[in-house]
Amino acid sequence: MECKILKSDLYELIQKAYPFIPVKSSLQILSNFKLSFYNEKIEIAATDLDHSIVVSAKVQCSGVKEITINAKKIFEIIRELPDGEVFLRDDDNVLSIESKNGFSCKIAGTNTNDFPQLPNVEQKNSFSINTESLRGMIIKSSFAVSKDESRKSLCGILWNIEKDKMGMVATDGHRLGSSFFSNSTDINEKHSMIVSAKTLLYLVRVLDPETSEKAITISEDEKYVVFSNEKIKICSKLIEGPYPDFEKAIPKNNPKIAIIEKNKFLEAFKRVSILSNQKTHLVKCQFKENEVEVSVINRDIGGEAREIIPLEYSGESHVIGFNSLYIIEILNIINQPKIRIEMNTQISACLLFPHFDKKEDEKTNDTFLIMPLRIMEEN
Repeated sequence: MECKILKSDLYELIQKAYPFIPVKSSLQILSNFKLSFYNEKIEIAATDLDHSIVVSAKVQCSGVKEITINAKKIFEIIRELPDGEVFLRDDDNVLSIESKNGFSCKIAGTNTNDFPQLPNVEQKNSFSINTESLRGMIIKSSFAVSKDESRKSLCGILWNIEKDKMGMVATDGHRLGSSFFSNSTDINEKHSMIVSAKTLLYLVRVLDPETSEKAITISEDEKYVVFSNEKIKICSKLIEGPYPDFEKAIPKNNPKIAIIEKNKFLEAFKRVSILSNQKTHLVKCQFKENEVEVSVINRDIGGEAREIIPLEYSGESHVIGFNSLYIIEILNIINQPKIRIEMNTQISACLLFPHFDKKEDEKTNDTFLIMPLRIMEEN
């Protein structure tokens, strides 16, 4: 078997598959790529058993062959090759790599019989979604995924799917992000699944909405979800639920409402939070008639900072404390010029929304929640 492919094309395939190689595993075979050669196509597969990927590209190839090769070694070799054509040859499970500048090497491979097969998904449900919409849902929810492995369901993202609407939600108990939008699918029964954050965040990196790959197909059954298009196929094991009832965490009574320019609020937090406590990152916000004072007093270093920003707010003065890291992260995700902040008490959850002057401009229903920090007396 002999295959000719551009170095840039081969390296792109390897870069896409490499994140699915486990850092540590008791199974040595999982440290390998499975390379499959066909007459006009090459496929590279990788898996950690819970997450699997197959990427492919059109090439000039003679013969049909499969081989497993150490992923780290072939990644490093192809990365260092000069641009141009690369020749791959297989001879009794030994892969030869040659380039036009005179470089050549051989890597011993192994038989593919021990390489895990991708799960056979029964496709209980299947639908397509616009790449841009999928990326938007992931970005607006994934920041709130829990890192506490003892609460396994919170380590994933809840994906609610209906016939005419879908959305994603994630929470770690301190913050929440959700994004829903209207979308017509062939799904007749309302259902949900908890998807691995690793898989969804990977999709954000590799699916470019500006390219020709405008849509991706999703297939699912009780145990797995598969994302696929002409060039890539990703299979991810679903996380077992149940997921907490997130709607109960979103307060319905929020009488204190402020509308503010997002960038002014964001930049004030960035400046003021430099002097915040390095453990709590507490920043105090005092909402008053048509202005908010963002301030920090840090007695550990003998420092303080404050900034006043104009906004739309009426009613009694309201003081609330936030973890500045959480607020900054949410503000960076919201891409509207203005945001709406809804509050009640100093200890009840605070809601943030992108603010639209016209309701018809609101293409998605996005909600961000953050639990406030208790403000200790300063005197």
